[in-house]
Amino acid sequence: MATEYFAVATREVVKTISEKCQVLGKMLDASRVKLQSAQEIAQDSVFMQTPLLHEMNRVFEQLQSIAVDPVMVGGERGKTLFDFIDAETVQSLQQDAQEQTKEVEELLAAHEHAITRIAAIYEFFETFEKRHATNIDVLVGEHRDLAAMTVESKPIEELYDVAVSFFVDMEQCDRFLLEYFTTINDIYPHYEVIFADVQLLFDELQSLRDFYLQFLASYRSVGAELLRRKLYDQKVCLLNLPDKFHLVRGCQSDTVANEESK
Repeated sequence: MATEYFAVATREVVKTISEKCQVLGKMLDASRVKLQSAQEIAQDSVFMQTPLLHEMNRVFEQLQSIAVDPVMVGGERGKTLFDFIDAETVQSLQQDAQEQTKEVEELLAAHEHAITRIAAIYEFFETFEKRHATNIDVLVGEHRDLAAMTVESKPIEELYDVAVSFFVDMEQCDRFLLEYFTTINDIYPHYEVIFADVQLLFDELQSLRDFYLQFLASYRSVGAELLRRKLYDQKVCLLNLPDKFHLVRGCQSDTVANEESK
């Protein structure tokens, strides 16, 4: 009678341990899928665009290096193209993008850490079956008719004690699992919002970068045209110098002739 009691009880505890392990495994897999999805989106919509922040700095350097012709700005000297852009707004967008990117990194890191801890607990849960699978099958396996068992109760009682002790240890892990899954469940809804916000920031920065590059190219084009016209005017002036010289000489000759006739 005692043998049957412990056999039934052991089978139930073992079954509970197995079910608990299976449930945790499925939850762990689902959390990993969520993390992988978030990492892929972050890579495409956030991390691949971070070089844009450095590109903006290089554009600023180019704008700062090009002096503006005073003729084009009412005679003001010492001005560069950088003085004529809204750098403060761009720098604010850059800072926001950097902070949002850092937040994405922190969310992903927290998500990954939680999964690492859950995986460690799951690995512990699996050790019971790995260590005791043979005894479980021999003593209380599903193929055994527990009511007709003839084996001594001691081996089954020992397996029962081990199973109960292990189950208690599993229960002790529940508060940690609750903490880690709560972390994941709190993080995941934020991904969609923050990814959209960061994407918007990078879209704005990209538009500004393209605009300033066009602004830079336009000024260079205008500068080249102004230089061409200046050189042309100088050339025309040089070509007209002989005529002016002859005119001056002619005037001087007329003056001398008039003086002599007096």
